[in-house]
Amino acid sequence: MAILVAMILTLNRGLSPAVMGVIVLTAMATFLVLVLATKVIVGEEKIIYYHHEIAVMLTVTLLLWVWGQPVLPFLDVTILAVGLFLACGRVGCFLVGCCHGRPHRWGVRYRREHAEAGFTPYFVGVRLFPIQLVESLSVLCIVMFGVFAVLRGSPAGTALAWYVVTYDIGRFCIEFMRGDPDRPYLWGFSQPQWISVILTAVVVCLEGFGVLPLTAWHLLAAAFLGATMVAIAARRWFQGVPRHLLLHPRHVREIAEVIEALTCATPESSRPFRWTVMPGQIVRPEVIRIGNTSIGLQISSGNIANRQAAPVLHYTLSSRDRTMSEEGARLLAALIGQLRHHAGRCKLIRGERGVFHALFLEGR
Repeated sequence: MAILVAMILTLNRGLSPAVMGVIVLTAMATFLVLVLATKVIVGEEKIIYYHHEIAVMLTVTLLLWVWGQPVLPFLDVTILAVGLFLACGRVGCFLVGCCHGRPHRWGVRYRREHAEAGFTPYFVGVRLFPIQLVESLSVLCIVMFGVFAVLRGSPAGTALAWYVVTYDIGRFCIEFMRGDPDRPYLWGFSQPQWISVILTAVVVCLEGFGVLPLTAWHLLAAAFLGATMVAIAARRWFQGVPRHLLLHPRHVREIAEVIEALTCATPESSRPFRWTVMPGQIVRPEVIRIGNTSIGLQISSGNIANRQAAPVLHYTLSSRDRTMSEEGARLLAALIGQLRHHAGRCKLIRGERGVFHALFLEGR
């Protein structure tokens, strides 16, 4: 589909189909070489869209410059073809479960066979927001507007700048809903978010130097991204509940690992908690296993035996380095309920010294 659209736009602009054919082969070769090089360097196959977009555009630019061909008209066509390729690729991501979203009350559940093929194992059966389809649809709309711009004869470079800036804004926002943990972060923002800001700034600079057609709203877009990063960083700094840390994809992975370790504990240390209420006292279990995360979250779990009804699943939540707030406890209790597939309602009880008890009343 990308090649077909590229050839149609090439003919519409009066460009050489032969040159476009060489660009297609160059882009494909760049894609494959980058995949192989990444596998050699890091030891596993990783396909990161932004890396490939930048590599393809730089390689094609160098090819056109050395060949003496018009650079911007061909780059307009190339970036739109790459965008269409991405729109189709995100559908593939949705089908196999990569680049997935965060736990949400509405979304899609992946099965065990997806985990065997590389899907995040602790999210099996957890409803995840289908962020891949959101990105696919948004990129498809961006490409369509870019195609219309080329067909109506807009100045060379217009479609290129349009695609880069609009995709950067969309990708910056989409990253907040991504739930896969294996991506670099710096100061609370993911690598794609930093790349989005940098690429938008590069486009604005190129427009300022007259390399690309000047578009006023692109400057506003760059200012918007920069101001948004500053505002979000400031809000996180003064936020009472470190929501972005509690629900960070990497911290969610730690919570899942801690709960799994508590669940798979040895029989001696994980037998059901039998809490007996006596006049004026509560007899607690003798053995309590506590798991810790990197930000100081402490979790213990067990069952409260109940002869009159189904057992009550019990989790104790606290923080080692700061006082746990009720809002933070509710966020964590809801996350635990999603990760462990607890169907019953959750009752949150405030204990002493910032300790909260999350009780899942199964079957009620």
